Amino acid sequence: MKPSFNYAEISSLYDILKERFIKSQVYESYNSKLSEKSTWNVKLFAMPGGRRNAAGRNGQTKFQTGLSSSANIGIRSNSGERTAGSSADDKKSEELCGIKTLVPKHVPIPAVPVESHLMFEALSMVVSIIAAFLQMVNLYRTVWWLPHSYNNYSMNFYLIDPYLLIFIITMVARQFIYSLLRRIINVSSPIRWLSAAQKIMRIGLLTIVMNILCWCIYHMAERHNSMKIFYLCYPSLSVYFVMFGVSAAPFFDISTSSCGKDEKKTKLLIDKPLHNCSLNASAIRAEVSTLRSDFNRRLKRALFASSSSAYVCGIAPIIFVPQHLYFNVSWVVQHVIMFWLARISAHFSHAYPVKYCDVLHRAALHLGEWVKIENRNSHMYAQAWNESVLWPDGSVVRHNREIYRSEGLCTAAEPGNSNHYRFYILFRNPALFFSYLLGLQLLLICVQLFILLRTNDWYQVLSITWLLVINYYTLFKVTRDFLICWKVYHAEQIIHLKSQINANSAVQ
Repeated sequence: MKPSFNYAEISSLYDILKERFIKSQVYESYNSKLSEKSTWNVKLFAMPGGRRNAAGRNGQTKFQTGLSSSANIGIRSNSGERTAGSSADDKKSEELCGIKTLVPKHVPIPAVPVESHLMFEALSMVVSIIAAFLQMVNLYRTVWWLPHSYNNYSMNFYLIDPYLLIFIITMVARQFIYSLLRRIINVSSPIRWLSAAQKIMRIGLLTIVMNILCWCIYHMAERHNSMKIFYLCYPSLSVYFVMFGVSAAPFFDISTSSCGKDEKKTKLLIDKPLHNCSLNASAIRAEVSTLRSDFNRRLKRALFASSSSAYVCGIAPIIFVPQHLYFNVSWVVQHVIMFWLARISAHFSHAYPVKYCDVLHRAALHLGEWVKIENRNSHMYAQAWNESVLWPDGSVVRHNREIYRSEGLCTAAEPGNSNHYRFYILFRNPALFFSYLLGLQLLLICVQLFILLRTNDWYQVLSITWLLVINYYTLFKVTRDFLICWKVYHAEQIIHLKSQINANSAVQ
């Protein structure tokens, strides 16, 4: 039997194959032209003599090969996962610069245990109460061990103002109580009532605390001079209103997180700013501006919290000392300074954990740095700085009648901008930041050990020993963070150095 042919089907199949063949031919010719054009561009940049580019005459190379991931780079989160493709602004900035820059490779940070804010406030409350008690011992100690002493106790408790003790305990415990109530509300309240419940709790707690403080101040004003009340209240209030204005939130909440309406849904993102690996120079500068504001806000709150604790627990007992009482002034002042420095280190280590500093470090790598060229050649070729261009390493630009050279894998900073310069210097290697904290903590502990070896009085031994015990915990945290950052960022520097060497060898 002869097979039957359907000529209509054969004709349609022939048309489809013919169309696909024509498209494949057009695609191949387009790719060949593109490869020839890119080869000609590479030869043009590498051409010897007077036909190389103007930047090459000054030893600057505008052409750099990107990393394998830089061609199709998108916006990435902290974990390195891609969240979106390259935007039109990234492509536009790359076309304006005419190059492919080296995109920094971020080395992941290992998981470092971080104490919760509630735990930190509980420890701060205990430490502050201990410091206030030690200051009371320094002021109201007795010599009860002598055979003919009229004192039966180690302290003259009758000289201590009980309203001052209530005032100190209220000021020290207010933040812990607020954090505890906030945690209970976050766990028990529905999401739609969360914001209203927090406002009611904050207003009610503020009313209670202010009533207790005013009651204590009223009774202290009846017993003491009005100037002592002025010294107790004015410094703290003036500093608070200068730093925070009329807002009542920092009075209770010194945490670095910002509360939102849907806090339960976003609790994993609170206190963890995100970094986007973008090729858009304007987006990089905007991200750096946001991170810099957040860093300054944390710094302001940490300094206020540590200073207020030192003032209330260390200086307030000195203000209300009776005039006839004798005490060692130098030792009491030394106790205040030691406790203040210890609280600064503790608040800084809590406000700037390793993960947070890593986010700032990643943004600093994308920001880059401009170095001003002082002894420049009059014939040096420099392009006009363009805010939409992500400049590669070694680029020479002119901005505000000055000439700058870029340093770093890529540079999005504004030349001559002191804020960008400080941000890059501080966070290009966060191990430097933790080394400052570690140096402060080691210096503090070494001084305290030296004082302890030269101390004979019982109250001085007790005071300095407790301060040492308190500082050892902070020393452990700061040392751990420093070692982790030092090892991780040392490996990251090696990776970036190899990337630059490979890029320079590919250009040559």
